Amino acid sequence: MINPIRLKGKPANIARYYTVGDYYTKGADEHSEWGGKIATELGLEGEVDPAVFKELLAGKVGEQQLGRRRKDGNIQHHPGWDFAVNAPKSVSIMALVAGDDRIIEAHEQAVGVALTYLEEHATMRHRVDGEVTEKTTGRLIWARFTEHASRELDPHLHTHVVVMNITDERDGAKKVSLETRAMFAEQMAAGQVYRNELAHLLRERGYDIEFDPRRGLFEIRGVPKDLISDMSQRAEQIDAHAKEHGLTGQAARQKSFYATRGPKQKVSLEELHQRWDGRLGQHAETVKDVRADAETIGERRIEVEAQTAARAMLFGLRQSEGKEAVNNLGLLLQTALASHVGEVRLSDVRPGVDEHQARAKLLETRHRTGDEIHTRGRTSRRTARLEVALSDHLALALTDASPLASIEALRDAGLAHNLNPEQRTALIHLGRSEDRIVGVHGVAGSGKSTIIGALREAAGEDAILIALAPTSSAAAELGKKAGIESRTVASLLASGGARLDESHVLVVDEAGQLGNRQAVRLLEISRTTGARLLLIGDTRQTGAIEQGKPFWLMQRLGLPKAELREPIRQETDKMTQAVRLARLQNYDGSLSSLDKVTTGESGEMLAASLVADWTRLTPENREKTNILVLENATRLIVNTKVREALKTEGAIAAEETRLSILSPSGMTEQEKHFARFYSRGQVVVFSRDNVGLGIARDAEYKVVGVGRDARGRQTVNLVDEHGRTIQWDPRLGRASQINVFKEEQRDLAAGDRIQWRLVNKELDLKNAERGTVERLDGALATIRWDRDGRSQEIDLSQHKNWDHGYGETVYSAQSKTYDRVYVLAPVNSPLVTGQNFYTAITRARFGVSLWTENRQKLVEKLKQRTGEKTSSLQGLGRIDRDSVKGRSARHTERWDKLRAEQRAERAERKDKPAAQRESAKSTQPTGLAERIADRALSAASFMDRWVISLLDRSSHRGDDREDGRAAASAHQPPSEPAHAPSQDHGGGHDR
Repeated sequence: MINPIRLKGKPANIARYYTVGDYYTKGADEHSEWGGKIATELGLEGEVDPAVFKELLAGKVGEQQLGRRRKDGNIQHHPGWDFAVNAPKSVSIMALVAGDDRIIEAHEQAVGVALTYLEEHATMRHRVDGEVTEKTTGRLIWARFTEHASRELDPHLHTHVVVMNITDERDGAKKVSLETRAMFAEQMAAGQVYRNELAHLLRERGYDIEFDPRRGLFEIRGVPKDLISDMSQRAEQIDAHAKEHGLTGQAARQKSFYATRGPKQKVSLEELHQRWDGRLGQHAETVKDVRADAETIGERRIEVEAQTAARAMLFGLRQSEGKEAVNNLGLLLQTALASHVGEVRLSDVRPGVDEHQARAKLLETRHRTGDEIHTRGRTSRRTARLEVALSDHLALALTDASPLASIEALRDAGLAHNLNPEQRTALIHLGRSEDRIVGVHGVAGSGKSTIIGALREAAGEDAILIALAPTSSAAAELGKKAGIESRTVASLLASGGARLDESHVLVVDEAGQLGNRQAVRLLEISRTTGARLLLIGDTRQTGAIEQGKPFWLMQRLGLPKAELREPIRQETDKMTQAVRLARLQNYDGSLSSLDKVTTGESGEMLAASLVADWTRLTPENREKTNILVLENATRLIVNTKVREALKTEGAIAAEETRLSILSPSGMTEQEKHFARFYSRGQVVVFSRDNVGLGIARDAEYKVVGVGRDARGRQTVNLVDEHGRTIQWDPRLGRASQINVFKEEQRDLAAGDRIQWRLVNKELDLKNAERGTVERLDGALATIRWDRDGRSQEIDLSQHKNWDHGYGETVYSAQSKTYDRVYVLAPVNSPLVTGQNFYTAITRARFGVSLWTENRQKLVEKLKQRTGEKTSSLQGLGRIDRDSVKGRSARHTERWDKLRAEQRAERAERKDKPAAQRESAKSTQPTGLAERIADRALSAASFMDRWVISLLDRSSHRGDDREDGRAAASAHQPPSEPAHAPSQDHGGGHDR
């Protein structure tokens, strides 16, 4: 791990701190060393000279003095930064306590590799045409100091790398101050570069390692975990303080670091070694054996297979792009390395990146998109192709439908439903449009579902409206209000649009929560079946979990839309003001309009304060007041506090039953394909039978370990309820058909509120549905559900996808309305964003109370982190050019031919019985070779060539080539066949 700290103080004091030692007397083997390209050119090498070190910290390089001259004549120069590189605790134990000097050598070598990577990101500021811009220099000077003990005098192998505030463009050029923003952005990647290099070097020295592929951390196998814990007093102090004060994230933990520092102790390193030997205790023999085993294996060279490196890099790309359309190159590398610690190094995966870029599979972005500053932004050709497909679909939807209702029927329905002028305009837009795909972009609480109810009435029996949404609760809410059938977007996609035709109208609520892949598949179903698609949402609210912001993007690409700018949900002037200001991103003003903002020291204290206020409400007002949290960790704290208060009141029964629940593991679809990401104790549930393995859908299978099959491939060992062991290869199935859970324990009593957390068709329960436990007999619960007031008896030993239902996440609360809302917003939570804040407060009609550690810091965080997702086309600067209008001159002829083809296909589809259509589906190419051949005939090949042309610097020449390809490909369908579910979720490419 690399922890950067901005240095403060006088150069002389800083120099003494690092060269002499602060809390123990340094040993001769704790060496110092100059580094960086500038150091080499200045002739600085070997041990760090304190006098030269002090001069450089002061900004003096030869005859040049860096810094700003103040009014008093003094020079002000910031000295630099300390990038501390920390070895894993087991590494420190084997190096310093067991005395294996080879490990210290490996640490030093790995630090050097990480620093070389970090140096690539050194930048400077300079003026171009009067504007200050940043320029990469890739040149640094640093002094590194290796130390062997922590402040609590535990064995702690670490290196302080003091990066001077100095850079230049080339040898002999004028020195300038360093801009470190890019380096700070790459600190996590640099830390992973260090760990992977170190792990590989340890394996070459005979050690074995065990690692966490999600976090990229590792330890030496065989070193007792109890010993690691015992030798980590300093880490435990920091962790305890951080937990007590609700501090999360690296920046927050720095507070705990300084808050828990004890008084300085001056002892010799020799004395420390004697203490460490004594602390080994019962583990002395084990540690000795671990070293002896490594020495028996001896020095060896471990070659990394190109296939392994390619697999790691591909995972890094796929995993990162699953969440965001644009990422820093460093994140791709970090993710790739973390998934294969000890198996690949930076030098192994980099050729894969270079190859992807050379073949235009990985594209450089230069324009701002999302919140993160992309110092080396990258998007994939596959993602760009997905977003360009949106433009194709919008073009093919123009004038591809008939109006849903007459103007008279729409006006009558508007009056009958008491629509305001803005809503009536939107209703007429939806009802009279001849475009197959239209949108309504409306602020939260603007009455979008009321408009759909009016549309249903105006359209009459000729149109079949279906309410869709990314979450089952949002779909059900729209369906109930509009009086139409409802289902989730995922269920519709799984059906492939079966039984849909031109009479159907798919109304997608919360369209801002759609990801790129979902959006493209929805558009393709609409194109194939002729079903109309009405996209309704708000781009200011919480966005998609997966990559992309297609609803936002489609509006810029040419989606015909109506706007709803006036909220009608809020019923007080103060709430209306709070919502309006939040939408304008005036968070300070918005907070001032809330009922109350409470501040406190820690997340746990804030939760206790929130619950205390909630419990003072009458039972009737409690039902109308929702507690909103931003993440599951905070939700658990709130649920616990509420239950404690209710037990004291006697509102829930004293007699409790401890039950097992299944909580989502949080594994991504990419992670589900790799056995290494599964851990003992997890529960796997399949949504499809696997006759070959004897796996039944919806049954629970417990992970008991990871093994290898006869061909040496990693597999997951599962055990069913009868104790039968199954060796399962997760690469051979679709991730979308696999749910992975953690088994946890919850106490439940009569009177408890619970929330269902997974759709269950058998029980007719939707995700996020809440109810009250009326009776509890062992695991048999009678629950009264809020949705319809029905009471249902459920065996919770068989159905485990529930949790306490007092606090609700903002994501699951979207689309819902309450009288009042209590919001818990810990400043350091990564989910505290402008979008989540806006979504949370817009749930309330009358008032909102909010709890946070620091009001001003919350305002700053909300301004800094909007929560907006990234877009490939936005990052490439291609939105205008790739809009329907921007592409019409080049693609009109092709689009016209495709419109004719899609009309003919629909007519043929309508004439063909459903059974024949299903039969035709089953004859589609299934083998790998057949799939490749089929894809080669699709327009995906056209889109691939088109996106490659983005790299051509001459836009005019690029247009000429694209026009020629467009004409040659005019007979082809749009590129969606390349995005079929089997292509996105198949495991073949991860082998």
